Amino acid sequence: MILCLKIKIRQNAILDQVNIIKNKKEKHLGWLVLKLILLFVVVIIVSGVGLFAYYAKDAPSISKAQLQSGGTSSLYTTDGKFLLSLGSEKRIYVDDKHIPQKLKDAVISVEDKRFYSEGFGLDPVRIVGSVLVNARAKGVAAGGSTITQQLVKLSVFSTAISQRTLKRKAQEAWLSMKVEREFSKKQILEFYINKVYMNYGNYGMGTAADFYYGKPLKDLNLAQTALIAGMPNAPISYDPYVYPKKAKYRRDIVLYSMLKIKD
Repeated sequence: MILCLKIKIRQNAILDQVNIIKNKKEKHLGWLVLKLILLFVVVIIVSGVGLFAYYAKDAPSISKAQLQSGGTSSLYTTDGKFLLSLGSEKRIYVDDKHIPQKLKDAVISVEDKRFYSEGFGLDPVRIVGSVLVNARAKGVAAGGSTITQQLVKLSVFSTAISQRTLKRKAQEAWLSMKVEREFSKKQILEFYINKVYMNYGNYGMGTAADFYYGKPLKDLNLAQTALIAGMPNAPISYDPYVYPKKAKYRRDIVLYSMLKIKD
């Protein structure tokens, strides 16, 4: 009886030692896996920063004159094919003090709702979201560009889908950070509102207000303001003359966005 008890105790002791060794191995393996994951993340970050710096060093210059000038002179279809080359621009430049607040609210709500909180002209939330959407769609189904990035793109880059390369996006991001450092949010929004193409050779929302409604921005009602604010996304498709139903649909999206952002 005593012998059996001693054997039992010895077996338990051996099992305890085995469990201790097993737990140590599992902990060691867990730490090893964690270290490998952290190393992988660090390598990805360092590589990303290095690649960004490599592309950014060749970014074109950007000036206030470019930001204030008219937009791109070429239009492309949604699948990246060249559509037409525009003639001389028609533009009524509107200073910030003459841009109604409801237009600013409309533009920000539908284009970049975190515009005022973006410190570098970039929105990580939108970037990650667009990456996930595009990955699921296996193509360019959504963009992550802020108003500042759009302004930069319209000022110095082509709007063709074929030009949406990693290098171009890195340079666009770098220049967006530069613009954010040198200009206020008020100025950036003013540049953007006066930059966007509004169809029929018209640049800027002030020009569009005069062209489509025959009056200045400050005299537009809310529905008219929302329609104007929504057009830059696809100025030909949302042409109220040719596609009134599509234009109304886009206008309603803007109005809903304005209502939602206030909640």
